[in-house]
Amino acid sequence: MNVLVVDDEVEVVNFFSIFLRRLGLNVEKATCGQEALELFSRHKPEWVFLDIKMPDINGLDLLKQMKEIDIGIKAMMISGRDDNSDQDEARALGASEYLIKPIDLDEMRKIIKKYIPEQEQIPAA
Repeated sequence: MNVLVVDDEVEVVNFFSIFLRRLGLNVEKATCGQEALELFSRHKPEWVFLDIKMPDINGLDLLKQMKEIDIGIKAMMISGRDDNSDQDEARALGASEYLIKPIDLDEMRKIIKKYIPEQEQIPAA
């Protein structure tokens, strides 16, 4: 499965990329909205992990633009703030999950396993 990780913090992108690769996923990564749109158009990932607060394009606006390219894209929103209006908007845009930083990796693994097709196996930690 191909995924795209988008966060303006390089350390966060690298951390999630390593974690997701260890789960057997193919990962592309971007540190800004424009780069994310280019990678999204080129690689057509099945999943995107989007930070909400970024300097050039916020994650919610980015998800809207991605939905215009591929209405079926699955998204997991990631935020440093527990903001009900952002959560509501993310869900209205079709985001499957809204996670608050710092992310509990065991919880994230469980969430990912929920959405991965049965034939794909995710190893335990």
